[in-house]
Amino acid sequence: MFSLISCSKNNDPVPDPLIPPISGAVSISGISPDYGKSGTEIIVTGTNFSIKASENIVTLGGKAATVTAATATQLKIIAPADASHGNIEVKVGANIATSVIFNYEPIISSISATSGKVGDAIVITGQHFGTIIGDFEVKFNGTAAEITAATATTLSVKIPTGATSGLISVARKTKSPVNGPNFSVSAGSGGTSNGFTIINNSVTITNLLKSDGGDGRVLCMTLDESRNIAYACTVDQVVKIDLSTNAVSTIIKNSAYLNIPNGLPSAMDVDANGKVYVMAQFVGAVPPTGGNVFIIDPIAKTAKLLGNRYIGVSLVGSFGQNAPFQVMGNGEIIAIDQSFREVCKFSADLSVRTVIYTLPLVLETFVQLIKVNQNTARIVLTGISNKYYYDYSTSLGSKTNFDEPTGFKMISQTIGGNIKYGVAGEIIVDNNNKLSVQQRTTYTVGQLNNAQTSFDKKGSFIIESLFETSNVKFYNFVGLNGKNYFYADKNGNMYVHILGSAATETGIFKISLN
Repeated sequence: MFSLISCSKNNDPVPDPLIPPISGAVSISGISPDYGKSGTEIIVTGTNFSIKASENIVTLGGKAATVTAATATQLKIIAPADASHGNIEVKVGANIATSVIFNYEPIISSISATSGKVGDAIVITGQHFGTIIGDFEVKFNGTAAEITAATATTLSVKIPTGATSGLISVARKTKSPVNGPNFSVSAGSGGTSNGFTIINNSVTITNLLKSDGGDGRVLCMTLDESRNIAYACTVDQVVKIDLSTNAVSTIIKNSAYLNIPNGLPSAMDVDANGKVYVMAQFVGAVPPTGGNVFIIDPIAKTAKLLGNRYIGVSLVGSFGQNAPFQVMGNGEIIAIDQSFREVCKFSADLSVRTVIYTLPLVLETFVQLIKVNQNTARIVLTGISNKYYYDYSTSLGSKTNFDEPTGFKMISQTIGGNIKYGVAGEIIVDNNNKLSVQQRTTYTVGQLNNAQTSFDKKGSFIIESLFETSNVKFYNFVGLNGKNYFYADKNGNMYVHILGSAATETGIFKISLN
């Protein structure tokens, strides 16, 4: 009987004689192909790979890729389904090598409209796009279109002159195109609606009051949900919008009640009896007498000063601010005051002012005042890393986390009926070398679940209206300041105030989910 005794020290393992030891730096000299779908077999050539497949740790765009075969100079891998464009990295032991970029073939999931006319804006949604406009080519039945903006999942284009009905295609330049759905080019309306691109036909947008109309530029709005009425203040007057018919009528001219020098309406609310409250913003020294809150009777079409007090004045007392406020069921007013640093309760005649919350000078910022119901105001604040709120009815409630839908950059929330609604915005990267002061944005609106962690139902749109100079773009935008610009009713409709330099498409709009 013979025994084999190892002569190695410390019982070191004996290398497998069939697999030569790894030595030298790993290198990658090429990949083939450098473009394809998930599941594509890619051949990686180089030096000093392990001939044992499992010892080659390979990723594509940071995602693990399966190695199906290996030699010292060649690896065969499969493009992973969950990856995007990126370098292939091979790690053997402590040695790492990186290849050129592998690009995935685009996938077209949907288009924002299936018909439109030349010049209309269309959004193509899918996967494996990119943020560099020049890397892609979009064609309408073979006619190249202008790409105006690009993200990893969307391409925004304009229907080109000469386009005819047929397939939409997307291609990474120098590569074969990928065909999408059919698109009908006609003289009719297309993917845009009054200056909007509607994503996946998910919302209907109706203009209720235009800033460039005869009623004057819109400054602020509010909603009387129980009476199905919206109110708005313009630079000239207070108007009523009957939401059952969309009819607009004048209640009172600003000149009949607003006697503050340089004063303009800046915020509104409605009390339980249907009376409209208007707060005025002004520039200059605070007047020694009078006030800036007025109560308007929409039936009698009369207005009066509510009390001898100015609300929303800055700490140095130099100007009034666009301070959101809520009229409570008992007539008291909850308002943001003193340069947005104090939340105050005012008696119904404004004679008594009580501070209910003081924000520190740093680390905490007021975000929004939400009307939970006629008797409860929700004060939303942001700290260093999170949002939270306090509810106020007759006293200040406890501090509570203010959750938001995962994956969305929320702008504002509101309550209609007993349902929570939200609006989120995602800036679209614009690579046309023009500065966008007010940036083109995809807005997502809809019903939130009760925990506010996701949308139960949602829709999306892009505001396309803009004012443009030779070097700068000013896109219109959803105006949100405190509580004055985003509302919802008990029927599931939402209302936004859109502002911007392109006055033809600003004003108050109703958004309904399809």
